[in-house]
Amino acid sequence: MPKIRVSDLSMYYVEAGQGDPLVLIMGLGADHLAWGFQFPAFAERYRVIAFDNRGAGQTDVPDHPYTTRMMAEDTVGLMDALGIERAHVLGASMGGMIAQELALAHPDRVRSLQLHCTLGRPDRYLRAQIDAGRLQRRALDREGAMRAGYLWLFAPATYDERPEFVEMILQNALANPYPMSLTGFERQCDAVQTHDALDRVGAIRCPTLISVADQDILVPPRFSRALAERLPGAKFRLIEGAGHGYFWERPDAFNRMCLDFLDHH
Repeated sequence: MPKIRVSDLSMYYVEAGQGDPLVLIMGLGADHLAWGFQFPAFAERYRVIAFDNRGAGQTDVPDHPYTTRMMAEDTVGLMDALGIERAHVLGASMGGMIAQELALAHPDRVRSLQLHCTLGRPDRYLRAQIDAGRLQRRALDREGAMRAGYLWLFAPATYDERPEFVEMILQNALANPYPMSLTGFERQCDAVQTHDALDRVGAIRCPTLISVADQDILVPPRFSRALAERLPGAKFRLIEGAGHGYFWERPDAFNRMCLDFLDHH
């Protein structure tokens, strides 16, 4: 699949399907492959574009502090390069933070907005979690860091009832021939820790869906509820029985929720 020049980056992307454009923005530490349960389902109805954020996958890894606003401009640059004037935008975790900045800076480019398992501003506790994640990444080997990090991604019930599923996700990630570098991870952590759009999201006027899982310990529901309180007219959905990675744990429910929202907009 192709790479394209966007600002200071050679950016990797994939696309499939036909119809209205749908841009998927992934979160911290992951590349476009993390949309594996969503991409085929969404491409049945939409022209779906997924890409590797700066610092991840096959996109360049410049070694300077990243911000979510910078990464939003990367996304708009990709849309420009692909001739996409307006798109439905769907972001998860850090991708939802990037999507907020995109909708604020370029409201004419966003037809609808989906903000999943994300936040408008990290608190001290979350920033401390990210600092702990940095320490894990520096101290452990790749598999060890991933096993430690996955404890934040899945609900306890998923570990208890579906250990083979957790291991399958882990092994798929370990098989990725383009693992995230420590530099890319650290720079993306910078973007999350400095994100601050909570007092500005009220200016977003496009149709918006906000969702979170009830057992998310990495970005708990309080962050999504705070966004929903400030976004006029936003729809809020709570997914039960899953954690931060609920688009993996409960893909049928997640995909149905996303497509139902898109069908109305």
